[in-house]
Amino acid sequence: MILLLGLGVVLYLWYASIVKRRNAVGEALGSIDAQLQQRHDLIPNVLAIARRFLEHERSLLEELTALRARAMPKLGERDFAGIAEKFRTEEAISADMTRLFAVAENYPELTSSAPMVAAQRSYDEVEANIAAARRFYNNAVGELSNAVQIFPGSLVAGLAGVRDLPPFFEAAEAARQPVKASDHL
Repeated sequence: MILLLGLGVVLYLWYASIVKRRNAVGEALGSIDAQLQQRHDLIPNVLAIARRFLEHERSLLEELTALRARAMPKLGERDFAGIAEKFRTEEAISADMTRLFAVAENYPELTSSAPMVAAQRSYDEVEANIAAARRFYNNAVGELSNAVQIFPGSLVAGLAGVRDLPPFFEAAEAARQPVKASDHL
């Protein structure tokens, strides 16, 4: 009887630990969403400024607008099943914004305009905040993964319907390879 009671207490404590970690992931996701919202609010301003100078880059501007429209409804969602798709969309937005700023470098009149300088500075600040929120989220996901993967966590998590979640950023395989200096000489 005491053994069963002890086992029940251990399982309950493990369950509570997993739920606590899952909730920490949700909190971290909320922090990311707040920063992503700032980025999404900034994108139309950057596009409006850039549109005057980058008419022939219309496809990039339209792609950014479409990605933003696809991402906006997902902000604030706690649908852990669809989180990987959400992160892929956000990574595409980040890549396109980086590309936009790189293309803008070819237009000194654009990059020297006060509104564009202010927009790029704001964007850089938001990206730094997203990176910090991403680290917090990835840490919370790591702790949840550890709790779920360690026995009896795997059993308890299965009963509770909790599963591993993807990190917000995974380096591409090419980025994991060491850089060969001879290739750049």
